[in-house]
Amino acid sequence: MQNLIDTYPHYVNLQQHKQTNNLLLPRYIHSLRINAHYQLAFIDLLEITSLRNLILSNIPIFHLFHFINAISLEDLEYVYLGVCPDHHESGEKQLKEIQQKILSLGGLKLKKCVFRMKIFADIDQLPIELSSLEYLRIDGCENILIVNKLVDRMPNLRSLYVSILESTQTNDHHIQQNNKHKCLTNLTIRIQDNVSLEQLIPLFDQNGSRVRNLTIKSNSPRDSRSYDQMRDARMVNLPQRITFIINRSLPQLTNFQLRQSVSSQNYSLLQQKFQVPPYVEMIPSSLEHESYRVSIAAPFAFIWQNKT
Repeated sequence: MQNLIDTYPHYVNLQQHKQTNNLLLPRYIHSLRINAHYQLAFIDLLEITSLRNLILSNIPIFHLFHFINAISLEDLEYVYLGVCPDHHESGEKQLKEIQQKILSLGGLKLKKCVFRMKIFADIDQLPIELSSLEYLRIDGCENILIVNKLVDRMPNLRSLYVSILESTQTNDHHIQQNNKHKCLTNLTIRIQDNVSLEQLIPLFDQNGSRVRNLTIKSNSPRDSRSYDQMRDARMVNLPQRITFIINRSLPQLTNFQLRQSVSSQNYSLLQQKFQVPPYVEMIPSSLEHESYRVSIAAPFAFIWQNKT
């Protein structure tokens, strides 16, 4: 019985410990959560040899770099990397190495990877195939071309959550479907105001042949004038644009959500401009698609749904 207790893999959350007094850690740690750099002093790095899940956040890049290079990572199945509090340009080189080392684990056992930050890793330096990765979240990717290069290396990826920061300069949407990518079924994309829906077509064409659930999140401009311009330029033609993109690139899609965030100061404008719930007559649907849902996030949440 004592042997079973000693060798049982444990979950350790160091967030619960403010001091090292009477802190007795198990020998075999299955899951480890560290939420501050001072918690690194609680553990012996050489003893961490059997990790499966690793959650790190609020750790300065220098300490994070030392930690990642000091422990055994080969058996990791899940990695969560939160924002680094002292992130600056001088630390981007180390952050780049950290991200590349973690993503490379997708060629071993890593199934789920979350980066709550911008990605700096050089995609071309990663292994050609990261076959074990099934879930990926990146909260900052330069453009859609970087996303495509990354996803192309993950043939078994099932779910992708990515924030796209900038629009691309190319208008070439004539990309052949990537028939080898048969697993990606859940796709969530957050776009900035300067990224149009049409900019997403290369991703859909190249890696979206099996996507069934699609969510697009977008933030509206802060000032009222910009809101009016956005409404006139985008909202009026939104149904036609969505219908064109989905029917062209994602004919197999069954569930779609468009989430538009509206600031509180624009909420009154929203009420004035729409006497009825917006989009309620404009949600595209057809016999080919089971449902679409469009929602606007405001001080109060509205959700309208249309099913065939």
